[in-house]
Amino acid sequence: MRFELVELGPTVNKVVLVGRLDSVTVGSVETPLTAAVAASGRSAVLDMTGLEFLSSLGIRLLLSAARVVTRRGGQVVLFGVQPMVREVLTAMALDEVLPVVGTESEALARVGA
Repeated sequence: MRFELVELGPTVNKVVLVGRLDSVTVGSVETPLTAAVAASGRSAVLDMTGLEFLSSLGIRLLLSAARVVTRRGGQVVLFGVQPMVREVLTAMALDEVLPVVGTESEALARVGA
């Protein structure tokens, strides 16, 4: 699992997630990912096109990071979610908590960037 943070402007960052976010990998990315997403105080759009698998620990990480961003006045929107990952989000009704859209431009519009 790896991620990349890209500043898209003064109010929003893009986080590109690649690989598997599961019990094996979440420990190595939890602190840096949460810090990258939350520390800036900006909204975040998460590019999920390269995320192949999402476990319950990965879901917990995404929710935790989103909570911190929301507390600081930002929003988190997911885009490009692969079918298997989308099934997990839908089954757990997380798509109601973490908005999921198809494209980066839709995600940026959703956060008002």
